[in-house]
Amino acid sequence: MKKCDKGPALRISHIVYGRTSANHRVKYLVDSKGTGQERRIPEQVVLLRWRRRRLSGYAFSGARLSSTLWRAIPAMLRGDPATWMRLDVGTLRRIRKAESRKLRGNHLTPPSAETLFALFRSCGARRLAALVKRHSNLGRLGRSGVPDLLLYARKPSGSLHKAVFVEVKKPGERVSDDQCDEIAFLKRLGLRARVLRLIER
Repeated sequence: MKKCDKGPALRISHIVYGRTSANHRVKYLVDSKGTGQERRIPEQVVLLRWRRRRLSGYAFSGARLSSTLWRAIPAMLRGDPATWMRLDVGTLRRIRKAESRKLRGNHLTPPSAETLFALFRSCGARRLAALVKRHSNLGRLGRSGVPDLLLYARKPSGSLHKAVFVEVKKPGERVSDDQCDEIAFLKRLGLRARVLRLIER
């Protein structure tokens, strides 16, 4: 087990049932007890199980992240991370729409405005700057390691609680060096990150 496998508990089941495979895509039943018919790819299974968590006073949310995340954000937004922190969801949505053609032309995929807002609140300006700098380095061209998911809970006040970056792996699937390095970097910044390995039954 690599160090990057260790991390905060998610309080969702990592046991999966009903594996199917088509067009090189593995899918599992979303239900944690192996019932029902709804099947999704591994990342979506984890995301849906997280969103369906129930705990009084919290709403659970999250999103998939693209490998180009930390290059797409500065390509879309002006200024520095300190200014991004002042943008609300509506403003982020308008900017994302206005810049979408340019971003697609550069093969960059930013997350939704809601996910951007959650990312900014989870990381803060200093950590955002460090992540953007890391992924803007020419030595990292062709490399990423960005985790599959950002999961978080929201309190009634709207503040975020316990955001965590998660790399999802099927049984026997290798964690790449870039993925492990990225999780280690997130942890050094003081962010919560981990690998979640699924177990098939």
